[in-house]
Amino acid sequence: MRGPNIRYLPEVDHLRAVAALWIVIYHGVQLIGSVLTSGTPFTFAQWTFSWNPLVALVREGHTAVALFMALSGFIFTYGAFGKSIDYRAFVTNRVLRIYPLYVVVMLAGIAVYPQAFRGDRLLTSLLPFANVAPLELGALSTMFWAISVEFQFYLLFPPLLAFISRRPIVIAAQVVVLALALRWLGLLLGANARDMSYFHLLGRIDQFVAGMVGAILLRQRGQRPIPFWAVTAAGVVAVGVIFAFHRLGGWPSTAWWKIVWPLVEGGMWTGVIVTYVGAGDRWPAAISAALSRVGQVSFSVYLFHFAIITACIDSGLLLRTTGRPPWDALITTCVIVVPGTLALSALSYRMVETPFLELRRSYVLK
Repeated sequence: MRGPNIRYLPEVDHLRAVAALWIVIYHGVQLIGSVLTSGTPFTFAQWTFSWNPLVALVREGHTAVALFMALSGFIFTYGAFGKSIDYRAFVTNRVLRIYPLYVVVMLAGIAVYPQAFRGDRLLTSLLPFANVAPLELGALSTMFWAISVEFQFYLLFPPLLAFISRRPIVIAAQVVVLALALRWLGLLLGANARDMSYFHLLGRIDQFVAGMVGAILLRQRGQRPIPFWAVTAAGVVAVGVIFAFHRLGGWPSTAWWKIVWPLVEGGMWTGVIVTYVGAGDRWPAAISAALSRVGQVSFSVYLFHFAIITACIDSGLLLRTTGRPPWDALITTCVIVVPGTLALSALSYRMVETPFLELRRSYVLK
């Protein structure tokens, strides 16, 4: 995604595309598969486990959110490391990037579910604290929580970068240790280890900071390309870690070790980001352009996909081609949900996001 402050890196858009499509497939297979299997909405009681690593990747597709978080820390730091940031200009740019489409979706949700409107929840969703008390606008507000966590990080990023830049590894480690200590304290006070770490900045900060450190290390490396075998190795490690997570209980588990998982997940994805960006764009031009285009509209995809999936379920627009619910759910997602979401996202990007993106200005001080 091109902007006035950061040199365009197509590899970042490629990874955004992977994360966005992964989230769509994850929710599509999960929600549509439940309806095709039992005729009922999905619940955690229906969560199943597999010894197939590829199936595990689909079942634990929520990890793509961590990839998004680490990417945010990476790209901002990559563009601003070693420079000063105009805080006001930075926050203004982030408002222009996030809020136009966010507000449009919110208003659409209020129109669809007017009975759900609450002034206090509108305020918390806009502030942003939708990860704590969101407007309950059905499928249109399901992903609001992550937007709030992202924006909370944006508010912290400029001073955090100035602080971490002094001694990147040492200070980043101190930030993570503090976050771990607070999560451990929360666990002792009775918090849900999974939800505290997943839905809040207290857990996600590990992933942002990991992405920041990865960007600093890559910048310090200079122009030397990273060998492609390192990208493969990082990908294999990521698959292995996600598979182990799945076998240990996956998303439904609320075990104590979930307070450590954000750090593991952040480090894992930072390894993928650093090696992939460092290796350079090696795709054929047509594939690279297609991935970049999907990455460009990934924010729209993230906001709209859950509603598209729900609309398919409610309208009965489900393909039953194989008679096997998991496969039919995957086929429905790939044939109907993904194209529908991309089409709506491309339209919203052009009509809602682009006019405001063009208003962004430089926040990096020379």
